[in-house]
Amino acid sequence: MDRRTFIATTGCMSALAVAGCTGGSSPSVEETTDVTMVDTQFDPRNVRADTGATITWTNEDETGHTVTAASENWEKDSEVAAGGETTHTFEESGVYDVYCTVHGDADLSGMSMKVGIGDATIENPLGGGDGDSGGGGYY
Repeated sequence: MDRRTFIATTGCMSALAVAGCTGGSSPSVEETTDVTMVDTQFDPRNVRADTGATITWTNEDETGHTVTAASENWEKDSEVAAGGETTHTFEESGVYDVYCTVHGDADLSGMSMKVGIGDATIENPLGGGDGDSGGGGYY
């Protein structure tokens, strides 16, 4: 192995090790049409589906939640009792922001999520269940 190859290889390995130590992975975007409401959070928090897909939100908590539009590209404000569900069919490509008016906010803090439809990209997926906005990432 020549010197340049060695330096390039060890440099890449070092970068990967640092990324792994600092939690360098981005929040995930799951391809699904089923979302649960559990432990006062949507699961998953970032979903992707094809244009024309119907997303179903099922409340598995013992308390009521809402599925409420947080972005201006759609309208939804449904109360979902414990054990209940609600649906919405997304006919146009885009990213749709969602929150629960009881446990979240339209700024996507707390109980919130993003839905990517069609060829739209979720530029900044939401983080884990702690209500943060998640940072960078991609779909």
